[in-house]
Amino acid sequence: MALREVILTVLAHRRMTGYEIAHDFDRALSYFWRASHQQIYRELASLDKDGCVKFKVVPQTGKPDRKVYAITTRGRDELKKWVAEPTPPPQPRYDLLVKLMAGLLVDKASLHREMERVSVESRAILKQFRRMRRQCAGQPLETMAEYEQSLYLALRRGLLQVEAQTKWLGEVTEFLESGSLKR
Repeated sequence: MALREVILTVLAHRRMTGYEIAHDFDRALSYFWRASHQQIYRELASLDKDGCVKFKVVPQTGKPDRKVYAITTRGRDELKKWVAEPTPPPQPRYDLLVKLMAGLLVDKASLHREMERVSVESRAILKQFRRMRRQCAGQPLETMAEYEQSLYLALRRGLLQVEAQTKWLGEVTEFLESGSLKR
């Protein structure tokens, strides 16, 4: 997946300015895709050049004009083609797994500190995901728009992954402290 497809997906939901797209990245999309504001604006220019999006200039008083972007038929066709392409399964590549193997051989104390640091970050993300889930719980899922439902499903995947990560990190910490494996 490329930034191109993420932006087309966002614009398929509704018209937005580059700023609004960047804000969506900062607020909701950053948990499964990261992009800087500069990358977003560069990609919007490329999508415009390729005819996948169009924009309308909206004048503002005392501020620069806003560009409100919308997906075009060509953009929807590209997005439809991309959705139909096979998606490879997630790859288990994760630096922390190699650090686990290396750390046991060369520096258990540093490994233990790194596992604790990742545990703290994982618990913070888990707390955030659970807060987001509680916010969704106030609204019946069947009354959500399809786009909101897809964001909820992405949240559920992230939540399950971080719960599994947190559990696994607890097992690694227990192993580092006691030397015994949990089965």
